[in-house]
Amino acid sequence: MSRTEVLAGAELAPAQSLWTKEVSGSVQLRMDELCPEHPITVHQMFTNSVQKYGKLTALASKRGNKWEKVTFSEYYHLSRMATKGFLKLGLERAILVFNSAEWFIAAVGTVFAG
Repeated sequence: MSRTEVLAGAELAPAQSLWTKEVSGSVQLRMDELCPEHPITVHQMFTNSVQKYGKLTALASKRGNKWEKVTFSEYYHLSRMATKGFLKLGLERAILVFNSAEWFIAAVGTVFAG
């Protein structure tokens, strides 16, 4: 299958450049002609992971001496809850912070929000 055929099945936003400085801008994907994978969205990747690894640990953070673990299914559910909260608050795109489970959940929630 050619690169054109692979991309024809994907829902890609029209783009004229490999980069953008606009928050809602779109970019062309850099894909090798021999790439066997078709492009998918973050949301598609996440739901595929939930279907495949749902009950397995996705995130873990240490609170004192105890590890708190979050499964892929819980991660998805918490991210969807964060999405709804962000949309209700009218929060705009662009969260980038340090490494913790809560920020990964917030990051995926913002992606789900659009």
